Amino acid sequence: MKNDYKSLFFSLLNFLKIHAITLLLGVSVFSYIVIKASISSFTHDESFSYLHYISTSFMDIISFKDWFTNNHILNSLLMKYSEKLFGNSEFSLRLPNLLLFIVYLVYSFLLFRKNSKLLIVSIFLLLCTNNALVDFFGLARGYGLSFGFMLMGLYHFIQSYYNQKTKNIILFHTAALLAILSNFTLLDFYLALLLIYNVLSIVDSKIISSEKYHFFNSNKIHIIPLLIIIIILYEPVRRVIMNSNLDFGGKIGFYSDTVESLVNYCIHGYGLSADVWVVAKILFTIILLTPTVIIIRMIIIKDENFFKNQKGLIISNLLFLFISIAIILQHILFKADYPIARFSLFLLPLYIIHFGFILSYISSYYKKTVTILAMSLALISSASFVLKADLYLCSEWKYDMETKNMIQKLTEYHSKNSTDTAKIKLGIDWIFEPAINFYIETKDIKWLLPADRNGISVNDDYCYVFSESFKLMDSNRYIVVAEFKKANTVLLKNKK
Repeated sequence: MKNDYKSLFFSLLNFLKIHAITLLLGVSVFSYIVIKASISSFTHDESFSYLHYISTSFMDIISFKDWFTNNHILNSLLMKYSEKLFGNSEFSLRLPNLLLFIVYLVYSFLLFRKNSKLLIVSIFLLLCTNNALVDFFGLARGYGLSFGFMLMGLYHFIQSYYNQKTKNIILFHTAALLAILSNFTLLDFYLALLLIYNVLSIVDSKIISSEKYHFFNSNKIHIIPLLIIIIILYEPVRRVIMNSNLDFGGKIGFYSDTVESLVNYCIHGYGLSADVWVVAKILFTIILLTPTVIIIRMIIIKDENFFKNQKGLIISNLLFLFISIAIILQHILFKADYPIARFSLFLLPLYIIHFGFILSYISSYYKKTVTILAMSLALISSASFVLKADLYLCSEWKYDMETKNMIQKLTEYHSKNSTDTAKIKLGIDWIFEPAINFYIETKDIKWLLPADRNGISVNDDYCYVFSESFKLMDSNRYIVVAEFKKANTVLLKNKK
């Protein structure tokens, strides 16, 4: 027994030595997110979830009684119990997403751990140095949770073809369920993998084994987990379909909306000219369809080794294709919008993973060229991540980045300049309402009335508005208490 522990210790030590760079990079990014989650202002959607859902019961949350899509079920539950354990600070409420970033990092590494060290580091960096993606692990929303569980599910699905099939299939279903409960968009991910399982079963029966494909025999390992998932998800999904408009933002087309949004994330939000956008979309398509052509060719020539050894490439390629088809069909059948912005962000890690498997496959033929390309892209991504890093700005909610500071400034100013015991009314541009009410509640500010969405009134004691809104107001009526240039907002005191 003693020798076993000694052997395990030295194996772990050797592992850490080999992958010290990957570990250091992961710890560095995680530390950045921890700091950001601790000090950045709570945002609109986070605050809405806190104010409307976490005070409700477990069954009301899990059954999706309040069907509004802001209610990411698992996030609402974890916020609820994190608050009970650790309080209502921003860090406490964001803690579940922070922990899932560790899961995300671990599976980012595990997916490519059998490749060369430089390729491992390169793909790892591409997966964890995208500002928009990383931001969501520092927010109390379901997106970060879903990304972590998505990679976990994908890894165990792939691993089920190599060893411990039952264990990995169970972990796949578990991770997929948690991903869907975090973000219903991941239902496409889950169903696509179940379809892929059957496609590969058919291919394997034709190329690798001599056994005839039988649907029931092939899928019996999935029956119990699938039934459990259907029971858990039936009511929430039913309420989404019956009540939600599925308004994910894209009204034009898959390429014009979803693909363009994804390419924009791939290039870290840097603007492109119209001609370059066309080239970028063509390149996106080539990267996706070239492996498809290779897979079809390998089916025709019945290359057994390819299908035995390249499960990652095959699965990631089919996964992206099937999800893309599902998005288009949902638009046709249910009039669902094409996902854009944060609704399409789950496709980014899947696309990077697919690209990583392509590089892994090509590296067996052109190792030096692939290594140079992978390291170059990783360094560009890392440089962009560092240049765009901002401890206060959260993806898609820039307008709330100063709300926390505004409440602090208002509190300080009011305590110094007012002896009135009457409750104070803060007039606002409606979009600030959830975050302001979050701070009123969590900081127990009793002298300030809850914010509403009724706009600005001459009877408001203070106003917090965008600078553009202030230009339309009678400036002689107000004293400027503070300006917040990053958010382009201003806090005003009524002279009345």
